[in-house]
Amino acid sequence: MMRPVQRTVLFLSGIALLVAGCRSNPLDVDISGVDANIELERFDRDLFEMDQDTMDGAIGALYRRYDDFFDVFNVHVISIGQASSRRYASYLSMFINDPTNREVFEYTNQIFASTTEIEAGLTDGFRHYLYHYPDSVPPRVVGYVSRFNQGLFTVGHFVGIGLDQYLGSDCSYYQKLGVPNYLAQKKEPARVPVDVMYAWATQLYPYNDSVDNVLSRMIYHGQLAWFVGAMFPELEEQLNMGFTDDQMKWCRNNKKQMWTHLVEEKLLFSTDPMNIRKLVEDAPYTRFYTSESPGRAAVWQGWQIVNAFVERYPKLTVHQVMSQRNYQELLRLSRYNP
Repeated sequence: MMRPVQRTVLFLSGIALLVAGCRSNPLDVDISGVDANIELERFDRDLFEMDQDTMDGAIGALYRRYDDFFDVFNVHVISIGQASSRRYASYLSMFINDPTNREVFEYTNQIFASTTEIEAGLTDGFRHYLYHYPDSVPPRVVGYVSRFNQGLFTVGHFVGIGLDQYLGSDCSYYQKLGVPNYLAQKKEPARVPVDVMYAWATQLYPYNDSVDNVLSRMIYHGQLAWFVGAMFPELEEQLNMGFTDDQMKWCRNNKKQMWTHLVEEKLLFSTDPMNIRKLVEDAPYTRFYTSESPGRAAVWQGWQIVNAFVERYPKLTVHQVMSQRNYQELLRLSRYNP
């Protein structure tokens, strides 16, 4: 079995500096009066360390504890069917005892031997969430191992996070699987709180696909990035977006050229799925820009549009900003002009 590289997970607690320098951030609110403590529940340990001599009872205990999460994990993540099916116990036993699955779990368990820093990051984020949504209840955050099948999902009041997708950018598993560098660089343990919050935002605010074009996707994903920034007001832009420092500099230095290109090439209102994918999905770079650009550069620009909108309407609540579903109207009201 591979030995995990020893790494310290650092997240937010006084180490991330605002990109905006000395300018005050209105989202950097006082959460001292908000009480919350978010745990990263370790379903992976409960599953792989279960007592297989009493399999039926252990399965029942997992179902009672994890409810809807357990259903989705079984059916959609590891694809062995519902726990009520006749052969479920034997399929689950095969999954648990598969040598590769067990090796991946043991490696993951060593990387995540302590989740104190991650839980501190989650707690910080969801304390901000409760500040802005005082009548809400934070989701349960559940870690699992699926042999790299699935990274994140939400169901009901759960956010599932595939911990085997966060073993470190230099993890040899990813190299063996042929994961490209632009994706591997985002597979650091410190990204867990950010990605959990992003996933939770997608559940709270689904995409309005009544007009599905480049602009709509840019602004919607920009809203999600803005939401993450609201929950982690000290988070640097590049960590939010998953960019390197050089990629972040490229975006800032070329924001006017990017916008001009989208307008002149009539891409903003393109409904071509290929154009949408090239501009807003993960890639080595954004195809309509230069090879120095990061993938999803247009999403960063969508985020800047949302920032411009918020600056013009500073009294709006986080919920009101996120509830803007007419993306073209949001652009008009933002008066965005890089």
